[in-house]
Amino acid sequence: MILLRDNSSRAKLVISIFWIMLGVTLLNMASLAWQYYLLDDVQKNPENIDMQKLQASDTIRTAISIGQLIILLLSMIFFIMWFRRAYFNLHQLSFNNARYDEGWAAGAWFVPVINLFYPYQIMSDIWKGKQNAIGERFGEPQSVALVGWWWAAYLINNFFAYISSFVTKEADGVEGLMRASVIEAISEIISVIAIIITIRLIIKVSSFEKELDIHAQTPDDSIFSDNYTPPTETNIPNTEN
Repeated sequence: MILLRDNSSRAKLVISIFWIMLGVTLLNMASLAWQYYLLDDVQKNPENIDMQKLQASDTIRTAISIGQLIILLLSMIFFIMWFRRAYFNLHQLSFNNARYDEGWAAGAWFVPVINLFYPYQIMSDIWKGKQNAIGERFGEPQSVALVGWWWAAYLINNFFAYISSFVTKEADGVEGLMRASVIEAISEIISVIAIIITIRLIIKVSSFEKELDIHAQTPDDSIFSDNYTPPTETNIPNTEN
């Protein structure tokens, strides 16, 4: 008997955390806009600087930054927990397309170079493998393009976050701080896109897992059937497009 572990609770938790992250990111964008406005006012009216507003802006920015760091750490922890269980369940299928050991779903994120492509490949395995497993009821497999968009957004987001951090650290004077605010705002816009794509991806994969659970309970026409015949090279649906 194939034993699948429930992953729905983890999915709901990580989706909730990403929604919170989205809200905090939008809040940070608003604080950046206010900071830019205040710095622009300082540049245009240096003789009439409102120090109280500048200090309030700094306090708000610091509080939001701390909140973002906490949410980021939580999102990483719970996403990897969900991700690993999804890959674990794929491994439980008699016939699966998993390229790596289940432990790599967690470990790959922390190994240099490997973390640039293993997580994408693992997510692709999950996306295609679970759809192939439920093909009799789910219908035509959906394109893996969403996984590609997710990974591209993740890499681009990390790149811009690094650039933003570097520019902010090196910022000097009012013009430098204004430039840093603009670059951070661009980085946050990319973050919003990445978060939305990630939420969408988790929801879709969760729908596959839910259908797989139904298959496990009524196995007669599914991969859980004793008479199941695995797809051959000629009849495996192409999900690359």
